[in-house]
Amino acid sequence: MNGMRNLEVAKVLDDLGELVEANGEDRFKVIAYHRAATSIRNLGEDVELVWKDKRLEEIKYVGEGIAKKIDEYLGTGKLGVLETLRGRTPAGVSLLMKVPGIGPRTAFHLAHDLGITSVEQLNAALGSGKLDSEFGPTVREGFRIGIEKLQSFERRLLLPEAEGVFQKMKSYFGALGIEIGMAGSLRRGKSTVGDLDILSTDPRVLDATRGCPGVAQVLEGGPRRYSVKLEDGVQVDVRLFTREEYGAALVYFTGSKEHNITLRNLALGRGWKLNEYGLFEAGGNRVSGETEDGVYDKLGLQYVPPELRENNGEVEAALSGKLPHLVELDDVRGDLQMHTTWSDGAAELEEMARAAMERGYEYIAVTDHSQSVRVANGLTEERFRRQWKEIEKLNDRLAPFRILRGVEVEIKNDGSLDFDGKFLDEFDIVGASLHQNFRQDPETLTRRVLKAVSAPSVDFLCHPTNRLIGRREGNPIDLARVITAAKESGKMLETDGQPNRLDLDETWAKRAAEEGVKIVVDSDAHTVGDLDNISYGVTVARRAWLKKQDVANTLGLKALLKLIG
Repeated sequence: MNGMRNLEVAKVLDDLGELVEANGEDRFKVIAYHRAATSIRNLGEDVELVWKDKRLEEIKYVGEGIAKKIDEYLGTGKLGVLETLRGRTPAGVSLLMKVPGIGPRTAFHLAHDLGITSVEQLNAALGSGKLDSEFGPTVREGFRIGIEKLQSFERRLLLPEAEGVFQKMKSYFGALGIEIGMAGSLRRGKSTVGDLDILSTDPRVLDATRGCPGVAQVLEGGPRRYSVKLEDGVQVDVRLFTREEYGAALVYFTGSKEHNITLRNLALGRGWKLNEYGLFEAGGNRVSGETEDGVYDKLGLQYVPPELRENNGEVEAALSGKLPHLVELDDVRGDLQMHTTWSDGAAELEEMARAAMERGYEYIAVTDHSQSVRVANGLTEERFRRQWKEIEKLNDRLAPFRILRGVEVEIKNDGSLDFDGKFLDEFDIVGASLHQNFRQDPETLTRRVLKAVSAPSVDFLCHPTNRLIGRREGNPIDLARVITAAKESGKMLETDGQPNRLDLDETWAKRAAEEGVKIVVDSDAHTVGDLDNISYGVTVARRAWLKKQDVANTLGLKALLKLIG
């Protein structure tokens, strides 16, 4: 696992890149700092040890100049150029840059020229009309939407962040011999999570909560519940139930609220009462509550997996016995998007392959970026051909495991692809991505994607909207038309397992599958550890009601190659 110093040094370089850009300096410096930050963040060893061994320049994208800056920071705890830039950059720029849609230069203009140094001041300026002469209505509306999203997202964690908090607490309670269970939106696998809900049947759990490491404040305490705020601002609600109540409590606190209302109405229709303590007859006799299965069974329902509990027809399907058998992580036979040191990954090709083999996969596709994605060290045709020679040698050594020759080919401004069809046909699998020129109007963006999806050489569309959760909205493409085009041309769409992407989301993945479009669920890994991202993609697939047969990479190698032709 990467050392905390990796994250610290990466943040310093990212901060430097942002401030360099905010001050209008060389954009290539900006790219260089961010590239180096990504390499260090994904480094498979502690950067401080690399520094002590005088091996900094062995890190990808860390040249002599950046190595000197890292040396200065690790040696003194400060970086002079960063402090200088902070000194001449107006206060508030970094805060304004957190607003989705506000880049460094806009933030600098707001702070330096207009005296707006906080999100609150920006909101007030929008309301007062102060910005009307500075920005057009579309830009001002974008500011408003960005502020709303920032305020909403600041209270939420990405799925793995929430999992990490839960696992730390589980380890703490486990060391005390106390078992706890996960509930809430984390258990349902939502892409972001607010408060954490924890349940237990052990009476010691409440007293133990007060002593949990990281607790900054006790918000509420009582005989059945303790609510605490952790040092990082996360609220955790810990609740105590008897064994007879636990199953009903798990149903209730897993939610969603709308799912629970539907269940309660179903119980009322039978003359019963359902709450967090159990399922009761009119006279108060408990008829179920110890297990979740028992509660659903008494209500005449199939067991509803937590990922489906959103009141999107799951109760009706469970009543008629028509809930699908959802795809599972163990169904996945290979991973069809990942990156290596050939482009912007942090691990060698063989490292990724062997790590995939350890996970029981039959195959992987290595999909390094194409040539126009310079910020990600995209490959030219000549470099791809050299990579293929390495793949061929590895396939001989690792057989029957297979590395597929893949590419994440860039969709250019006019919808054409980075390489011509003749060269793309030499790949085993081709994913197409739109990374550039997002500011085009929705119709133009949609036409670009439609043209790429219809290209004979393309097999699937990668992270279709290119969203970054909490940082960037997805591209405003017409996904309904994209799904239709994919169906007509026999192409697939991706659900990207990177926790800050999870794109396609469950709503559109479900619609695509209903239209008969296969979904690729993959990790988009840039490190060996990132291969585990695929579990988050599977969570999205389950929330999308997808079955094993809806997901392309649950196929064995021969069947997959037949599918993609």
